[in-house]
Amino acid sequence: MQIKREDISKTKVKLVVELTEAEVKPHIEKVYKNLAKNLKIAGFRPGKAPQFVVEKEVGQDKFYAEVLDSILPEAYYSAITKEKLITVSRPDIKVTKYAPTGGLEFEAEVEMLPEFDLPDYKKIKVPRAEVKITAKDIENSIKELQERYAEFKEVSRKAKKDDRAEISFEGTQKGAPVQGVKGEKYPITIGSGAFIPGFEENLVGMSKGEEKTFDVAFPKDYHEEKLRGEKVTFKVKMITISEKTIPEVSDDFAKKFGIFKNVDELKKGVEKNLREVKEMEEKRRLEEKIMTLIAEKVKLELPEALIHQEVHRMWHDAEANLAQSGITMDRYIEMTKKTREELEKEMKPDAEKRVKMGLILSKISENEKIEVTDKEIDAEKAMILAGAPQNADELKKKLDEHEAQHQIKNSIISRKTMEKLFEYCVK
Repeated sequence: MQIKREDISKTKVKLVVELTEAEVKPHIEKVYKNLAKNLKIAGFRPGKAPQFVVEKEVGQDKFYAEVLDSILPEAYYSAITKEKLITVSRPDIKVTKYAPTGGLEFEAEVEMLPEFDLPDYKKIKVPRAEVKITAKDIENSIKELQERYAEFKEVSRKAKKDDRAEISFEGTQKGAPVQGVKGEKYPITIGSGAFIPGFEENLVGMSKGEEKTFDVAFPKDYHEEKLRGEKVTFKVKMITISEKTIPEVSDDFAKKFGIFKNVDELKKGVEKNLREVKEMEEKRRLEEKIMTLIAEKVKLELPEALIHQEVHRMWHDAEANLAQSGITMDRYIEMTKKTREELEKEMKPDAEKRVKMGLILSKISENEKIEVTDKEIDAEKAMILAGAPQNADELKKKLDEHEAQHQIKNSIISRKTMEKLFEYCVK
């Protein structure tokens, strides 16, 4: 097999591969034998018909198409192995010469990982910021806990700010119902800003069972284009009013969390949690800063295939995040008034940044000879399973799959590489 290489760009290559008749012949024989044993041809036992008879029976075009299906993947893989290419896309293969009694020539264009030099990353220094937790931070966190554990009790007085109300409402324009602007026994905290500006203010002063009609204009930037800036008449009925009671900070309140005996322990627990959160934020900041400083010193052309894959991954992540809010991607596209192509174009700069960072981190891991043991992979899987006890058996099967094992290994390599960079760069 002869191979001619032409570098189209720093990330794309064309290989011209030539195979002799002798190299093609074993594939012809393999296809012939596979077809012959499954054909019933009059006058011949299964597998005993001559090749020319088998070709005639299945058709010469189909016969030699199967020969190509046999030889091209093997020859292509052999070619990229000999050229020591790490490819990142499917090849675009074009057969340029092929005859049943001759050799074979084909061209294969494919994207590959770019070659680039790393800077002396060990000389990069990033100062670590001191993590401080103030008394005000602790106080604010405890206030959030008080709000979370607030209780609501139905009252007979008029509604006021911070009350939780249950209402029924309908919006109309010129007497006609507005599609999608209707709710029955709808819960709302007055003053929360959950509804459009001006709506919740009109609930203040209403009594249980009272009905009220008022006009409110939708914001000009409202997600529903047809309602932007439109004045709508709302008819609202107050069904229930509940008053919020915020619990006092006491030993009894601290005991509600199951791990604290008194207020002092609660405060220490809150401080510990705040410190862990801020330390994690600082760690992410340092990682971002280190990689940004390294990336600024690296010039490389990115393969379009990797960028496309990253955009695809980001798209599915966005779909999953929207689904948690009960919004489909189709609905989001409708709300933003943008096409999928426009949204993917907006994702592309971040995708390019992620791809570049990933390639750099991968090369650093090779440079540092970062390795992962089976024991480390098993420990990572055990940690993942510990966080999902309800569907552990199903998750375990997925984690045992080759693709999942590969992802876990890459995740550990990335983490260990960043730990090594912290040793060099953080002061």
